[in-house]
Amino acid sequence: MKKWHMVVDLAKCVGCYNCLLACKDEHVGNSWLPYTDCQQHHEDKWINPVRVERGSVPFTETAFLTKTCQHCDNAPCANKCPDAIIQRGDGIVLIDAARAKGNKNLKEACPYGNIQWNEELQTAQKCTMCVHLLEDGWKEPRCVQACPLRALNVYYCEDDEFQKIIDKQKLKPLTDGSNKPRVLYRNLYKYNKCFIAGALAYMDGDKEVAATDAKVKLSMNGVLLKETYVDFLGEFKIDRLPQNSGTYTLEFLLDGYQTITKEVEIKTESPNLGCLMFEA
Repeated sequence: MKKWHMVVDLAKCVGCYNCLLACKDEHVGNSWLPYTDCQQHHEDKWINPVRVERGSVPFTETAFLTKTCQHCDNAPCANKCPDAIIQRGDGIVLIDAARAKGNKNLKEACPYGNIQWNEELQTAQKCTMCVHLLEDGWKEPRCVQACPLRALNVYYCEDDEFQKIIDKQKLKPLTDGSNKPRVLYRNLYKYNKCFIAGALAYMDGDKEVAATDAKVKLSMNGVLLKETYVDFLGEFKIDRLPQNSGTYTLEFLLDGYQTITKEVEIKTESPNLGCLMFEA
């Protein structure tokens, strides 16, 4: 059976918030019962690109992690409140609008924090994947339609077909995947992994010169993991290192100069080694 899947690409999202605005435009002041009542004007965000930062000055990187209902096959909200959650055959997870009234416990039933409490209507709500539009023949929900860089995409296909897309695009779940979400992420490393960055230089007389020919080696426990070169500014960045993954050894090599060796521990932040100077 064909099901709906959503893909979010962190490398394409620039934080324009068109998805959020489109969602508001579709749902604020509009009741789409029996799927959902009107969205609250200001507080609720059924889809929300959250700014995340890695590194420290001058080696920093900003990305946006789009948070929304994960439409899980093994939905925690359905396990906690089975009478109030509807799991459709096409993969879309909905809140029963009638049973959501006055049921504030639903807000706590989502471990991702994607169920909102509408104080105006005293009801629990979340993303519906714009199911009212999909059933009317639309090919994608409003948030996807409004995304100018296609950081959001939806696929309506069989699970085995989507598995090929997962493999090709290297898609990952936001957490451990145990909830079997139908919202998957591309380039998720920009959110949940670390990088090591810095610069290399040497002295030419009294002038500091970028070591643009320097080589960088990364290893752990004597095993070489990566070998690369600095860029035209003498800067380097080694990315996609798991958080809390331990201590790495970095070697910096430049012909005619002594090798620089550094031990770097990866915790939850991306280490900045600053500018390292080669000595003759």
